[in-house]
Amino acid sequence: MPWLMAFRSDEPVVRLPKAKYSKEVVELGRMLFRDKGLSNPPGQACISCHDPAAGYTYPDSEVNKVYGTVPGVVVGRYGNRRPPSLAYSPFLTAGLPHYDKAALAWVGGLFWDGRAKSSLEQVQFPLFNPNEMNNQIHGVGQPAMVVEKIKTGPLAGAFKKVYGANVFSLPVEQVFGKISEAIVAYEASPEVSPFTSKYDAYLEGKAELTPQELLGLRLATGTLTGRPGGLPFKKSAHCMDCHGASFDLSVGPDLWTNSCYANLGVPRNKASLYFKMTDHKKNPDGYNARGDEYVDMGLAGFIYPYYGWSPRKPHGPDPLQLIGTFKAPTLRNVDKRPNAGFVKSYMHNGYFKSLKDVVHFYNARNLTDVPGELIDYTKPDPYAALKGKPLFPPPEYLDANTLINPTGLSAARGAPTTPSNAMDPDAMQIGNLHLTDKEEDAIVAFLKCLSDGYFKR
Repeated sequence: MPWLMAFRSDEPVVRLPKAKYSKEVVELGRMLFRDKGLSNPPGQACISCHDPAAGYTYPDSEVNKVYGTVPGVVVGRYGNRRPPSLAYSPFLTAGLPHYDKAALAWVGGLFWDGRAKSSLEQVQFPLFNPNEMNNQIHGVGQPAMVVEKIKTGPLAGAFKKVYGANVFSLPVEQVFGKISEAIVAYEASPEVSPFTSKYDAYLEGKAELTPQELLGLRLATGTLTGRPGGLPFKKSAHCMDCHGASFDLSVGPDLWTNSCYANLGVPRNKASLYFKMTDHKKNPDGYNARGDEYVDMGLAGFIYPYYGWSPRKPHGPDPLQLIGTFKAPTLRNVDKRPNAGFVKSYMHNGYFKSLKDVVHFYNARNLTDVPGELIDYTKPDPYAALKGKPLFPPPEYLDANTLINPTGLSAARGAPTTPSNAMDPDAMQIGNLHLTDKEEDAIVAFLKCLSDGYFKR
């Protein structure tokens, strides 16, 4: 075995998910995924925001570069978040988001805010969203509109071939459920979720990692073996804390997310056109009522209303400490793009435009341009007595109770243990990781190994 592969766990057997749907259902889902007639007005399909060439994220480089968030089918309407990748979504932890004592975090649900309890629900939200495919009336999603489009559209024959000649005689909700099922079947298929990255090839003994990629893997996992539970490596970027790998590959492959939620302190994306979408008359069900003061509450914006609790506003009561927390997406295909010059945007609001910028943010969020100076977000005014210029703008939602590692303290340089971080699982996490520039580059090099299409099964 080549030395670069010597630290794998005896070339583990990776158990891939078994197919749950017939080829006919998958093919129907493939066609529905590409049907631009399903929006209102026609012109936008699932693939419009989730293109395979871009890792099932947004395929317009210029929009990603300039705005980060993306337009809907109605001219002048924009979403408030960047579209996450759809690849592998049927295999992620679903169910209603809940607090997991073992994980010390909220987990579950799909979308950045966890509002979809299943892949079937996840498919339906964009179809109804006024700022996406807009099949709604007065803010209420209309399954009948979608069903009618298929019944009278070019895919009617294919739909009846799969689900029966009399399928459109069924109740609307049942037909709509079959539409969702077909699209989910496609998302779960090997075409969308194939597990064919260089990393997968490496685990299966079909490829070697370069020294730089191997260093990135070790830094990402914090272990010498690059596997959970392995011997500790000299440094850790703590990627595995939210973007975990499987402890037992014979049970299932690495999904590179723990489906947990965190407030990382991502800066506000002032370039997002959602801030300008304040006209109630033009978009009564999807406009931005707060204008430039808008703050995305993340998981809190879904959970609090779901349980019927009083809607929480930014900087108001937050008993569960959820405001500003967002779901950790899978890292698979995080760098996949149609060409080298294509720009992808990252994080929930599309603020960052490169993986290098993202990794550097994780590494240095709490730093200024004065060596050794830390920004302590637990202080009433974290910026008041700083000598240097912060390396990053303030967090979109600044709350030391939800922010990961708000003090930025790290034991890597012998920082004193204090009551605030002595038993804190966040200590030595993001904000002050003490990674060198070459180590940041190594992590980026490894992340590129997670792009599908390296080999065929």
